[in-house]
Amino acid sequence: MFVQKVPHIKDQFLTQERASMELESGQIAVGWYTNEQDSQSVVHSHPYYELVLPLVGSNVRYSVDGNIYDINLGEMIIFPARCYHAGRFNITDKISERLIAQISAWLGQLVILDADAVTAWDLRGLFERMAQTAYLHGSTQHMVQRCELVELLLLMDQIVAERRTAPPSATSALVAKAVAFLQANYTDPNLTVGSLAKYTYTSREHLSRAFKTYTMESVHGYLTNLRMQHCRRAIAAGASVLDACNASGFTNYTSFLKTFRSLYGITPSEYRSQLRRTPERVHSTP
Repeated sequence: MFVQKVPHIKDQFLTQERASMELESGQIAVGWYTNEQDSQSVVHSHPYYELVLPLVGSNVRYSVDGNIYDINLGEMIIFPARCYHAGRFNITDKISERLIAQISAWLGQLVILDADAVTAWDLRGLFERMAQTAYLHGSTQHMVQRCELVELLLLMDQIVAERRTAPPSATSALVAKAVAFLQANYTDPNLTVGSLAKYTYTSREHLSRAFKTYTMESVHGYLTNLRMQHCRRAIAAGASVLDACNASGFTNYTSFLKTFRSLYGITPSEYRSQLRRTPERVHSTP
């Protein structure tokens, strides 16, 4: 069975810290993800490329820089490294399953490959073979992974050249401008919804409605996710909790502690203690 060949991950809670980790081994990691409970991921980015192929259930919706991408069954979306995105999985069905390949290699820009092309070139089968490299060792693993990456890149180039791709389902120039500003300035403690509305020359109410529609997150929630990702990286790098809080743009330390515990179930100090007990891999800055 296919699910026996690929690691199966069910209802995984994606933290900012986990999202920003390097791949554990080699250049490729492939997993079969099932969602029955958590319907939406946090806003996050990865230091590697991520390829998502929905397989079972409803289509998957992703928000990226003011664009909405509805990925239908059989299509595939490719996220570049360091691309902030969020996904909603259980849109119309109670279960959503997708095959995800994470690759530390250059694959170009964000693109959606149409279902016919994905099927014609058996990219699902290629993912399955890529998953097996986890069981190889040393130079054999490295050589096989390189061969499979070359195959994937060549097939993608062919599909893109044939224009068998899809555009965003919906886009907003206003939200794209707002998201770009947030990503560039989220450590500014004076950055608020009000200041963002002034920057985009619109009302807070209109901006808030549009932002929620095109990012699936409130402005405040999106900003908090960016700051928390920065904060957790800073703590992992050795900064004190207070310094990490201040460097990430949070202005109220008590509120920050409550938010951290609400999001992750532990305090920042407990998180730091966990890192000391089990040293993490070096994190890349998205």
